Amino acid sequence: MSAREFSDRAVGSPPDLDALPWFARWRGLLSLSLGLLLAPTVALINQELIYTADTWACGHGMGGTIHIVPALCLIVTIGATISAYRNWRAVGGGLEEEAATVSARTRFLALLGIVSSAFASLVILAQWAAVFVFNPCARG
Repeated sequence: MSAREFSDRAVGSPPDLDALPWFARWRGLLSLSLGLLLAPTVALINQELIYTADTWACGHGMGGTIHIVPALCLIVTIGATISAYRNWRAVGGGLEEEAATVSARTRFLALLGIVSSAFASLVILAQWAAVFVFNPCARG
């Protein structure tokens, strides 16, 4: 296998030309936006809900129920990551593009969505680790 064949296989297949018009319309743009913005928003909501659930769990003596919030938020962020990955694969994957086309824009936004969603998942895991470490009734 030559270096060019290996590079083509590692970077991805050529873009699916049937998928490109879809990303120029509102449904495709909504899919790209959700992949990019949903996970960071859910990470912020996770932090607020953990604080809210902490007071309730302390008052009711049910500290284990706090773990429901980050678990659900983590599922949503993983779903956003998968959605962004599917968008990236729909335009053929890859990292570079010479021209300013719909596929280049879609590829960039999808990669940005993958990175931001993965980072938001790590933030949620870090917040969840604090739930494991600290007692919900511990007040400073």
